[in-house]
Amino acid sequence: MSDELYEVAFSGQIKSGADLAQVKIKVAAMFKADETKLAHLFSGQRMVIKKNINQATAKKYQTALDNAGAVCDIKLLSPKPVPEPVVASAVVPSSVVRNVSPVSEQNSEVAHAPQTEPLGITAGDIAELSVDLAPIGSDMQDKIEQVAALELNLDGMDMAPAGSDLGQVKKDEDPEPPNTDGLSLVD
Repeated sequence: MSDELYEVAFSGQIKSGADLAQVKIKVAAMFKADETKLAHLFSGQRMVIKKNINQATAKKYQTALDNAGAVCDIKLLSPKPVPEPVVASAVVPSSVVRNVSPVSEQNSEVAHAPQTEPLGITAGDIAELSVDLAPIGSDMQDKIEQVAALELNLDGMDMAPAGSDLGQVKKDEDPEPPNTDGLSLVD
């Protein structure tokens, strides 16, 4: 499984030939969005719908939005750098004084993604997802339908005893080898 994370963004674009009103209705139903949230979605600004998801989930969002007539883009998020383990340093004598200045937050230039509130998409809204969870302890096997036994009339049939000939075609016996008495080998 991949550790790559993706984000799904929407900027109000619709597929060519799609009716804007119908697309808005489908997207509103998908995200359970009211008029203000829907107007914000279709404002033309890029809005992140879902972030920090795997590729399969991002493709499900893309398929669901594509079925609604909307065009979204999937972006690979840069992987977070893994901090290197701290190596234990040698014991510093107490006579050595270190001059350490605190790092201010103004000096750190870390870009943060804009925080957006979730749009309320659920697994039921994604057309490609067909997963169902059963309660704990429930029977996972499908119900077996009891089929009534067929009533067959077998009066005209009987069973042959074990080892009897059932009418198979018998193999012909191997022919006798040819007579080679008159043949000789000359050096």
